Amino acid sequence: MSETSVGKLIVRHIEELEAALRYSRGPMSQSLGNALADLVDDRRRALDWDGEVNRDLNEGIWFAPSEWRTADNDEESYDLYVEFKETNCLDGKEADTWIGAFCGFAGAGVRLRLNTNALGPRDWKALLRTETKVIDQLVEGGFLCDPKKGELAALISIEKDKLAEAFAVDEFDEALQPFGWAIDRIANKRSSFDELVAAIRRVR
Repeated sequence: MSETSVGKLIVRHIEELEAALRYSRGPMSQSLGNALADLVDDRRRALDWDGEVNRDLNEGIWFAPSEWRTADNDEESYDLYVEFKETNCLDGKEADTWIGAFCGFAGAGVRLRLNTNALGPRDWKALLRTETKVIDQLVEGGFLCDPKKGELAALISIEKDKLAEAFAVDEFDEALQPFGWAIDRIANKRSSFDELVAAIRRVR
């Protein structure tokens, strides 16, 4: 379809497009944020981990065992922590809606990323390159590691049809279950992450 044809189509359906965009950014994102917060906070509490779980997806979600807190015992500073992260589309831009990000629009996505307050970006990337033993264990366990980008993450794949049905019945447990599985993978690899924390403490 040509750009002129697309423009014509958009103008003719602008009311529906504007209404859909507002609804997806408003009530739909609120419902998604509430459901994800419930799921993550239930898992976090069951693990007895620290963290902050906001219902507004734009405000962020993070969690970590108290044992990963930095030596200065700052309540919000951790040698390693898990955060909810949106990834960009293939063109390097963010999806315009959270629904688009969850559904993988144009290469966008969501993941649980491991990050640190103890090291700067350069040292963190270097650590991911040099700690080959523990990183290999994590990659074998299903984690993504890209030292060049400083990325260590549990990838999450949401099925579009299940998410659509979740909105239809206002029940998100099944659609968001991949987040629960990702948290379980992180918890099950706790010993490997403890080794990574020890490595961070040696170099910081």
